[in-house]
Formats: sequence, C-alpha cells, structure tokens
Amino acid sequence: MTSTARATLVILGLLIMVTGPSTGEDPAVPIEGFFTANDESVELPYAYAYREEGGFYDEEDPTWTLLFVDQPVKEADLDDMIWDAAYLRLGITETAEFDDEPSIQVYSQSIRFSAEQSGNISGGTYPELVMNSTGPDRFSGRVHHPEVQEFFDDTFQYDFTFDVPLSNPFPPVDEAPSAGGSLPADETLPVGDPLPAGGGEPGTAFVAWCDAIHAGDFDEIKALMPAEQAAMLESAEERELFEEDLEFIQMMTPTDVEVLSGSSDGETALLQVTGTFDGETANGEITMNFIDGRWINTESAWK
Repeated sequence: MTSTARATLVILGLLIMVTGPSTGEDPAVPIEGFFTANDESVELPYAYAYREEGGFYDEEDPTWTLLFVDQPVKEADLDDMIWDAAYLRLGITETAEFDDEPSIQVYSQSIRFSAEQSGNISGGTYPELVMNSTGPDRFSGRVHHPEVQEFFDDTFQYDFTFDVPLSNPFPPVDEAPSAGGSLPADETLPVGDPLPAGGGEPGTAFVAWCDAIHAGDFDEIKALMPAEQAAMLESAEERELFEEDLEFIQMMTPTDVEVLSGSSDGETALLQVTGTFDGETANGEITMNFIDGRWINTESAWK
C-alpha cells in the first residue's frame, strides 16, 4: 500500500467520498499560486467560493467554503462531496468563539492529492488566511502554509491568492429534489420524511460503525464500508497498516452516540446526534448515503 493510500484509509471512517463533480464552464477567475504533494506539483486551476446556509461554531456566524479543484464544477454541485478530482476545500468563518471580537479564520481543511486517491486528508494544521473581500459579490484574499506540512507519511504545501465570484449552490427548499419530487417547505425536514426513534436503519448503521471502530472489530468495519473501500483491506499487509492507524481513527470517532432525530428520502439520510469526544459531549449532523446495499456515513459535522 502506498503512503498516500495509508493516510487516506485513516480518514475513511470520518468521511467517504461518494459524489463526483459535474463538468461545467471554466469560471475564468484570477488564481495565483501553487500546491505540492509529496514533492510533486498538483494543478488546481479552478476556484469557487460560496456562503454556507448556517455558521459552524454559531448558526449566525458568516461562513463560507473555498474550493480549489482540478476540473470545472457546476454551481449546483459545489456543496457535494468530490469523488474523482484533486481538490483543496477550506471552511472559513467569521466568529467570536475564541476571542471577544469576531475574526475570520479557517475551521476545516480537506485535501485530495489526485483523482486516483481513494479518500481525503482532513484536518491537520490550518493555513494562514488574509481576506480582502467576503462579498457580497466577490471572495478574495490569500491562503497559504508557510512551511511544508506532514500528515503521516505524506507532505504538502500550498499558497493561493484568489479573487472569485460568490456562488450559490443552494436551491430554495421547495425546489430541492427528493425521491417523491419536491421537498415540503418545512425546514424541520431537511431531506425526505422523518425517521423513527433512533434514526431507523441509517441511525442503526451509524451507531454500529462507531461501535465497530471502538471495538476494533476489523471484520465488522469492513462489512460497514462500501465494497470498493472494503476491497482495499483484503490483504494481510493492508489489514496490519489499518490496525496500526486504528487508534487515530478511534480518537476521531465519538463514543456514547445517541441519535436524536433524522429524516431520509431513501437514498440520503440526515441524522441529528450527540456523542462524546475525550469526555466532552458534542452535537453532530451526520449524512448517510445508501451505497452498495448499506447505509454509509459520508459526512459528519460536530460542534
């Protein structure tokens, strides 16, 4: 297994890529800078930015996503997870969570070195950020790591100066597609219909995933993965590497998980949950997708 594959397997339990970007028009926006991964240049010529519908630390905090990617992405697809492209996705927010006065800072960093990579790198040391404009029309500034970053056996560094138009990938609620047509304009139902107590099958699958991670049950972990990712762990060598990294995955996976509520359209489910990280209770929104005949955790946001 390559060092990149090992690092991305570590992240597999936290975020599994399931949706690919669609071909769109060249955004033709000014981008200057570089991205290197393991001493090789990675070309990310397309840049996009959009404002999130809610804050990260506080619902009222202005929050944006900044995306650099190696192929065009349609506006409506910008908030989807990326499956077959190299990219750098940054979460940026203006918050007073850590200081008396609000400040703009990076709160998330997700990186995929190439289209062939089986997962993504998430977290690490966040880059330095200087913003020139956050809207209403354009998003501009500079984001960079002054020094090479290390993530397990991988290294990376980037420095981008950007000036991009602010996009809007979020349709009105009554226009969002669902299994039965348009969603009702009821904001308490983010997708489809309410799930039963405990989150139904998606909730059971998420709790089972967390339990399997903390039990170190390798066979159960494989059974809860998409077939493609599970196949990557077939050899004894790959299993050994995964088990070496299991402690890190466990640190990033909650214990004492309780599903408070949820909704689903049969293909996607959103769960509102609580869990414990290092003795501290956190609230989470969990996205589950029905893949290969099973419910898979594809995105998790914790506060």
